Parts: sequence; structure tokens; C-alpha cells
Amino acid sequence: MKLVKLVYQRVFHEEMSADVQTFLKNVLYVSIGSIISAVFVIIFTILGGRILGPVEYGKFSLIQTVASFLLIPMLLGFATAMLKYSSEKNDFQRQSAIIITTSTLVLLLTTVCIFIFIIFTPWLSKLFAIPPEFFHLAIIFAGIWVFYTIVTSALRGLNMMKEYSIFQIVYGSILLLSFFIFIIDKRLTFGTMLYSMLITYFICTLTIIVMNMHKFTRWNFERSLVGLLSKYALISCIGGISATLYFNVDTIMISRYLNIKDVGIYNAYTTISIGGACLLFSMFIAVFFPTISRYEKKGIIFKRTNKIIPYIIIFGVPFMIVCEFISLKFYGNKYPIDWIWVILASIASIGVIIEGLYSWILNSVGSSGAKISAFCAICIAVTNIGLNILLIPLINIAGGLLSTIISFIIGILILLYFGRAYLNT
Repeated sequence: MKLVKLVYQRVFHEEMSADVQTFLKNVLYVSIGSIISAVFVIIFTILGGRILGPVEYGKFSLIQTVASFLLIPMLLGFATAMLKYSSEKNDFQRQSAIIITTSTLVLLLTTVCIFIFIIFTPWLSKLFAIPPEFFHLAIIFAGIWVFYTIVTSALRGLNMMKEYSIFQIVYGSILLLSFFIFIIDKRLTFGTMLYSMLITYFICTLTIIVMNMHKFTRWNFERSLVGLLSKYALISCIGGISATLYFNVDTIMISRYLNIKDVGIYNAYTTISIGGACLLFSMFIAVFFPTISRYEKKGIIFKRTNKIIPYIIIFGVPFMIVCEFISLKFYGNKYPIDWIWVILASIASIGVIIEGLYSWILNSVGSSGAKISAFCAICIAVTNIGLNILLIPLINIAGGLLSTIISFIIGILILLYFGRAYLNT
């Protein structure tokens, strides 16, 4: 904390307030758990890619990508809505009602979606260019993933940051342990990584529910909250759909225009750069979003964010280049090192972080801010899809990375232009 206070004073030229100290302590709690978990996840990812090879690793990446699309109608933005409204006030009665109401709605949505996905498997599997048996695995993946998202969001909404941090470590530990068990059993297919993740999601979700069940003394489903949650959730969902598109469409496009091996190679580059950036950003946003949701005026937060952006760019890009190079070395000789790809992936990762900061500040405003954030996400998705279609056939993997960079620059400009009225208040 002494080091953090020193850095804070150098950047913002003022003493750290009590609120800021509480916020940063929560960030540190989450960061400790997330960093330990991240180390385990990185080992899991790199070893998986190295041992399985680009083809099997590509299959796993493709199933995971399809699952992220299937997750959208199951979740429909309710996790973000629950987090937004449960973190606004420290009123456990209201918070429990929001969590129970949201969980019930998501359970109903998930049940209906799984039923529809199974019926339309032949058509949907062709749409995603994936075999039906892989599509069924994606359905299972999404079905378990959705409830892991809900229970961890509930911990954040209740400001249980220490517990959230602990379960981050538990998540990484189970993931790596189950992976090693499959490796010892010599199951060297995409299922090694896939089943390890399914087991981890299931155990963590069940454990969080059991350990916190006693806190909810009654089944507090409130119809009056459905409208409030639904309004914000649907707006948030638009952004979620777009985010899923621009984070995953490149994998689908590479699968269509190139081959499954290139999918594996591409994901080796993006896992550490864009994926790593998202992981680091999620540590911060886990505390940042619930905290700023309590503040009516966002202008101070926006100004302080602007001050740290140059530092993120100056130190972030070289840091990501080094991380990218080291990770590719660990992936092995089957994954070629192309310095243009390394630099593009590193720049893309920083663009993701900067856009994410402005977007979450606007989300904290409420429905009006979320609409701008959702509009921005749509613009990023449309631009990214168009550029992927144009650039991937021309310059292969570099096309996917360049598309991400250009689309996120456009997204940042849109957020700053349309959101200035809220960001400067």
C-alpha cells in the first residue's frame, strides 16, 4: 500500500482519500487471487497448446468460441444488471432479492435455450462450421459457464472481494490439477482441456452456492425487480452480443478461410496478448465497476482515467510484447514467432483495455450510459467483421489482428464523442 500511495501521488498529484484506499485494497485482494489463478491458467493454456499441438488446440478453441456465442441468450445481460444494482447499496435484503430474482430468470432462460439449441443442432452446427458432436459439447460448456458467471458476479455484487479472490485461486488450482490428471491418463485430445474446464466450472459453482446458501434466509423472488433488471440487461446484452462477436468472430473467420491449425496458432497469439490483457483488466474491473456505480458524478473518475491512459500505452505495449515472445517460446516450435503478429497482438491488447475502461465508466451511469456503450460495441463488431472478411483472405493471421486494432480505435473515438456529456459531469 505504501508503494501504491507513492505511485498515486506521483500520477494524480494529491493525497489518497479513504475511499480510494478502500477501493485499492479491494483491488489488491482481487489481484492476489487473480494473479495466482492467472499463473495456473497460463500454465494450463500453454501446456495444452504445446502438448496437444495446433490442431487439437484449435478444436478446443473453436468449441470454446461457439460456447461463448451460445452463452449470450442464456445470460442475456442479467449478470451485468445484477452486479450493477446489487452493488449500488449495502442493503442485504435488497441485494439478496436482486440475486435470487436474477438467478431464477437465468435458470429459465438457460433451460429454454438448451432445448432450442438441441432441436436446431443440424442447422446451427452448419452456421458455426462445426461438427454436431462439437456443437453438443459447446452447449454443455455454455450451460455450466453461465451459472459460474452468475455466482461469481453475486460475490462481487455483495462486495465479498476476499471470497471472490479465494475462489479465483480455487478455480486455477482445480483447472490445473484436473488437466494433469488427464495428461497422466494419456488423453491427449482437445477433450483434455475442455473437460478440465467443465469440471472446474462445475465444482467452483457448486461450492460457492453451498457455502453461501445459508445467507439467503428465504427465496426472495420479487416481480417488481424484473422490469428494472430486464431493462438494463437487454441494453447490456446488445453490448455483450457485439463483444462476443468482435472477440470471437476472427476465430470463426480463420476457421472458414484458413484451417483448424491456423486457429490454434492464432489463439496462441491472442490468448496471451488480448486474453492476458482481458484477464488483468478483469481483476481491476471486478472492483472498479461496483465501486463507481455508487458515485453519481463520473467526471472525476473520467479525468483520472485520462491521466493513466498514457502510462498504459507507454508501459503496456512493450510489456505485452515481452510476454507474447516468452509465451510463444513455451508453446514450442509448432507455433512460429512472427514479430509483426507479436507487435500487432500487443497493440490490440492495449486497445481492448482502454476501450474497456471508458465503456465500464459509461455502464456505471445506468441505462443511458449503457446504451452508448452498447452502440459502441455494435460499431466495433460490425467494423471487425467487415475487416476480417476483407483482410484475413489477404494477409492471413495479421488480418485478424489488424482488424481488432482498427475496430477498437474506432470504438474509443465513439465512446469519447457520444459519452462526453456523461463522462464530463
